[in-house]
Amino acid sequence: MILRRKPPGRFVVLDFETTGLEPSFGARVIEVSAREVVNGEPMRELCTLIDPGFPVPSEITFITGITTAMVRGMPGSAEVMSELCGFIGVSPIIAHNANFDLKFLRHESVQVRSVSKFDRNICTLLLARRIFPDHSSYKLGLISGALGIPLPKDMHRASADTFVTTLLFEKIYGHAVDHCAGKNMDLSAFEALQRIEKRKVEKWLTMQGDQSR
Repeated sequence: MILRRKPPGRFVVLDFETTGLEPSFGARVIEVSAREVVNGEPMRELCTLIDPGFPVPSEITFITGITTAMVRGMPGSAEVMSELCGFIGVSPIIAHNANFDLKFLRHESVQVRSVSKFDRNICTLLLARRIFPDHSSYKLGLISGALGIPLPKDMHRASADTFVTTLLFEKIYGHAVDHCAGKNMDLSAFEALQRIEKRKVEKWLTMQGDQSR
């Protein structure tokens, strides 16, 4: 059996940098990277800074390096979200700590009347906890570094984070395929896997391999 170690189909790896943690409390997106991957190969990237309409908090500048001067005069959220929603289309979204990015995506895309609920999403944080248990931290930089993934110098910038998340998902995908001997595992398997109880993951993967034979 020839095992495919790159996921089939199209998905979009997404990362936002924001002014805070909660869009419902006024936090806004200040940078986005959406990285298209088709049959395991990186393709286009939509990446831009976004003007939130108010100064970037100093603590966010400290973490990301993004300043008020950098975002001033950049496209506004409505313009970027319209392009982003078209870019994503109906493809699954992959993100690290996906709930964070998705709540901003849903909040900000309301203004462009996006009809998609972005229900197809995969979280590499949840998957890493299941596929690579017993690590001390599952923060993107730490778990990726522990797995031997090269880290760009500008982590906490959207493009760098989607680059690393893409490699992390590839590592997760390959490990899962090796473990269960699954033939051409599709993304729906990973949508299911992220919801499996940790103690049941090994048995679940074995079952997937048995079903593919």
